[in-house]
Amino acid sequence: MSNWLTQLLRLRIGNHSDRFRLVDVSCHPIGAHADLDNPKGDSARPPPVANEHRFWRRLKCKVVEQPVINSVTINTATRLSPASGMYLTTAVAVPSKRPTIMDDVSDPSSPSPSPDTLPQPGPAKRLHANASANTSPAHDKLAQSLLDANSLAWGTIYEIARGVTKGQWTWSEVTREKIDQLRGTNAQAANKVAAIILHGREPPRDAAAELWTEYDREQDAILENKGRGLGGMGAWKGKDDWYGGRIQQVGRLVRNNNRYSIQLEKPEIRRSHRFSRFLGSRRIMQVRVPDNLLYNKQGEEVRSLLSSHKFILCGRVFLPFHAKEGSMYMIETNQDFERDARDQDGDQFRLSLWDFTDWHNPFRRNNKQPISKWSTRWALGLSTSVPTIELDPQHIYEIEDINVSPKDWEGKTPAEKVLTDGCGFINGAALTQIMRVMKYGSRPTAVQGRIGGSKGMWVLHPDPLEQVSDGPAKIWTRPSQTKIKLGSSFHLGHSQRIFDLLAPSRVTGPSRLSSQTLINLSYNGIEHGMLKELMAMGLKEEIQSFIDWTQPQSMVMVWNAVEKAGHITVTRLRRMLGGQARALGLGQLRPSDDQGQEEEEDDTDHVQLLADIGHRKFSGQPVTLHETVLELLQAGFHPLRLDYLFQKLESIIGLVLDDYVEKFHIPVKESCEAYIIPDPYGVLEEGQIHFRSSELIISPSTGEQTDIIIGDVLISRNPTRLPSDIQKVKAVAHPKLSNYFNVIVFPIKGKQSLASFLGGGDTVMLNWYKPLVDQFRGSSLCTAPTDLSDFFEREVEHVRDFDRRVSKLEQKLAQQAVQKVLLLGLAETRVGLYSKFHDTAVYEFGYADSKAIHLAYMFTTCLDASKTGLRVKPPVFDSDMKHWGTKKPWYAWRLEQGKGKNNDQMQLLRQRDSQAFILDVLVAEGDNLRKEALEEYRRLKVHTMKEDQDLSRPWNEAKAKAKQAQDDHGISCFTENLDDIQTHVNNALGSFRRAVEIYKPDGTNGSASRDSQATVLFERVASLFAKPPSFRGFVFFSDDDIRTLKASYASNLSLSFAFSVAFYDLCCIKAKATGNVAITHQFAQCVTVPSLVARTFSQVYGSDMEI
Repeated sequence: MSNWLTQLLRLRIGNHSDRFRLVDVSCHPIGAHADLDNPKGDSARPPPVANEHRFWRRLKCKVVEQPVINSVTINTATRLSPASGMYLTTAVAVPSKRPTIMDDVSDPSSPSPSPDTLPQPGPAKRLHANASANTSPAHDKLAQSLLDANSLAWGTIYEIARGVTKGQWTWSEVTREKIDQLRGTNAQAANKVAAIILHGREPPRDAAAELWTEYDREQDAILENKGRGLGGMGAWKGKDDWYGGRIQQVGRLVRNNNRYSIQLEKPEIRRSHRFSRFLGSRRIMQVRVPDNLLYNKQGEEVRSLLSSHKFILCGRVFLPFHAKEGSMYMIETNQDFERDARDQDGDQFRLSLWDFTDWHNPFRRNNKQPISKWSTRWALGLSTSVPTIELDPQHIYEIEDINVSPKDWEGKTPAEKVLTDGCGFINGAALTQIMRVMKYGSRPTAVQGRIGGSKGMWVLHPDPLEQVSDGPAKIWTRPSQTKIKLGSSFHLGHSQRIFDLLAPSRVTGPSRLSSQTLINLSYNGIEHGMLKELMAMGLKEEIQSFIDWTQPQSMVMVWNAVEKAGHITVTRLRRMLGGQARALGLGQLRPSDDQGQEEEEDDTDHVQLLADIGHRKFSGQPVTLHETVLELLQAGFHPLRLDYLFQKLESIIGLVLDDYVEKFHIPVKESCEAYIIPDPYGVLEEGQIHFRSSELIISPSTGEQTDIIIGDVLISRNPTRLPSDIQKVKAVAHPKLSNYFNVIVFPIKGKQSLASFLGGGDTVMLNWYKPLVDQFRGSSLCTAPTDLSDFFEREVEHVRDFDRRVSKLEQKLAQQAVQKVLLLGLAETRVGLYSKFHDTAVYEFGYADSKAIHLAYMFTTCLDASKTGLRVKPPVFDSDMKHWGTKKPWYAWRLEQGKGKNNDQMQLLRQRDSQAFILDVLVAEGDNLRKEALEEYRRLKVHTMKEDQDLSRPWNEAKAKAKQAQDDHGISCFTENLDDIQTHVNNALGSFRRAVEIYKPDGTNGSASRDSQATVLFERVASLFAKPPSFRGFVFFSDDDIRTLKASYASNLSLSFAFSVAFYDLCCIKAKATGNVAITHQFAQCVTVPSLVARTFSQVYGSDMEI
């Protein structure tokens, strides 16, 4: 070690040299650039001058006290020299006091390590077997030694552990002989796990083969250690334009017999985010916590459990780093439990939680933030995104926000005074490059995304010179977009200079009203008759597509109506594309409910996507009702010849009715939704907006075409809780804004931003339906009650104060305190309850009553509780619960009655005003419309429905030929085979009936767990049916014939049973009988009815329908 380094280390010890002495110093490089410049880790070599901000070294020294008492090892970073850009990691033995979390003698302006690749943190730490506070989702010491000794791939290890957590086998069944058969890559071995462990034989071809191949790609990228998983490096292992982090490893917290455990789910290729690309998918684990565990009486117990333990998965130590929306996210750290780190697995590239924190959200740069807000910033790295372009540091600029002028406030600028809140600029060259990466048809005007520590929207720069498509990519970021301070752009690593795309600017429509917007419209002067007319008009038009069977191509139109009602095409695309769907412009811009603000994340975590493409394993039946009906129709079934189809189609009509009657989702044809941006030129006046569409807008009443909206319009966002949350403004056409397509431009003039008049979120609903706009009178701005803060406990502890407090604790308590902060997202915010409280107050006292306004702000404050650290005071909540939680408006009671619910303990409220409450009116109207629609549908069913003979024909013909062979030629083997098939099917039918008896659906809403148990029960029956019959002698039928005969015979016994166990085979029988066309499943998943075809068929009427 060179003298200058040794001297610096002695200076680090400083005045404590009488208590400590320097024992040993070692140095090794970290990061790709260090590997290239100094592969041997020569500690005597001086630091490089060029690219010093990208070159890092880790030096380890041993500093001991004589004698060392109760030593605790921690890491601190020390800058070695201003020129070198190097940091020192020091392991210090501390006798009694633990240094602060932010203990750092470096200049606060010095860069935090942001390596282009994962750093090499030195030897992994091994926890002792008696380490306290460890929870093991799946770990066994003996099995772990076998797994490591045989170098099993991670996907294979995960599948073994998953089977243990699911109760499919125990660790004792994971023997040396079985593990020996599971050697090889993920693609070679992971799909064999269940078959080898349970049966000791090779399995059939795995439908999820791509999943295991993707694990191998990611593992090779981790070992390469060049940051390939971040994207932008071209093809990789057979995949063009590859990037990593697409695999989700998910567990579920379950509680059985008062004990908690984590059950692992099968990994899925779903979505990618910055963290999983940077670390690798295998390093991230998501644990879903059911609401019934999180928010019931054991909620505090669950939160304490999760915030006070490390989690061991097959010897790897996972630590929580964030929680949101009922999920906890964990990182695999550089610690091991009862195993040794292995370089061949890439363990040397793992990070500690502190290194991970310093890379993403460093304490020292963000120490003025409230710790609760600091905790929420982890969500930026979990946003579903697609890596697009990397920007050069010199082309990442910082510009100031535009605030209201003249200034009329003191202290920090309020959000409503920031006219450019959350929106920066991006040049035309960058947008063009993003367009090429994403293969868009045209260049977007704006993009939503992440870069560095910033989030939000970036819109085309107003300077014509910056709008050209050539040149370097540039981006301008405002302070209102910066959520994490990482230093200047020159201090950002490769991963933090990549623009992570969430979504492009686009338009969706028509929009749908909701319960909250309807209440607002009613309060602001819209007549109830008009809203009833909108509901009836939309509902009748949608239902007509289901029940008009008088056209020659009627079933094609029914198929199209079912596809639209279930959003099947978009659902299938999202299933195939995973996390890329939103970035490609698919799906909704905002949620359709009123519960809260939209999130930028494409949160598919709570949508159960199937490992296959939406079909059950044994029967081949689609898992969704809408897809089931589609496949029945396209196989050739008709609802008047198959009661099974008739009933399912009626269920879909019921769901469409529910969408109108229960959720109040009423479409308005002359409306749309789009992202909002601040006026880039400042040409719009207060109360004006600009909107231009890239596609022609056709008036449904006149047929006129236009691409720009002009005149009075209504604008709103979610949630809509206050009288002023819908505003009437004037849409204008301004020539300077003609290049800004598919965005709604808001002015940057006025005493506060136009967006602040509305609810939260980046998406605005634009409504130009003249009858609504003309009647709407509007309300003055509602402001928060002056005493609102008195109702909340303020737990605003800043990062620096938190650091000082925790640093005084012993190590175990300090770790628990940090984890508790990281998991603040699991805290109960009372959002749902205050939403209901507000609904009740509006119904009882009126929309603009002070009580309703107060509860509206209580709701929105609870919505932001995770960021602000505010919590409702217990006495306040108890009082609100006693007063508002025991009442129920009539419309809510009536809707529950329709679902068979009854709560006699709730006080039923009836409207006091002379004018009826709008939701009461619409529920009553909806009941009438529902009754009429269902009666009209049921009238289509004739009294003597013809049975579909196509399904029973194969069995009947086989029986006839077998009888003929036996009677005429004395050949009985065919009859014996059919008898064996019959016995097999009868046995399966018996199991099916027992399963039905156990499940006993009673018509009420079942719990998700009960439905899941029923699914498992019926899957077992389907599995039994799918097995080959036990034939007594030689089998004269092919495997395909046997499947056909089983299905055909089952249809003779019970159609519900037959479709439950042999859906695919029955569809094949019908399609063959009606003239099928050969088509692969891949093509079938992409089939849709073009709008031109649907429009043409709707214009052709006839009465030659054959029934």
